[in-house]
Amino acid sequence: MRAWLLLAIVAAGSCLFPELSSANILYSSCRGVMGNRDIYSKVERVCNDCTNLYRLPQLDGLCRNRCFNNQWFLLCLNSAKREDELNNFRLWISILNAGREW
Repeated sequence: MRAWLLLAIVAAGSCLFPELSSANILYSSCRGVMGNRDIYSKVERVCNDCTNLYRLPQLDGLCRNRCFNNQWFLLCLNSAKREDELNNFRLWISILNAGREW
């Protein structure tokens, strides 16, 4: 009974909040994503908006490459008119890249 309840909660959560789904988190290239899902969702939203804006499916992967630490992410941030939040995004991306060697 508990297993079914757990499955129902996980399924409902991924339907209601797809940006927080375990699949997105598990396949992320970001080392610091676990425990920082809210930050990951904020940063990922920029890539989602950019992909929807330009309608280029490959842009989604380019934006997320190297855990958002790339020029494509900056292009998407500027396209979304969110460049005034650049310092916040730099901080969040550094948290998501915790322990990563460049």
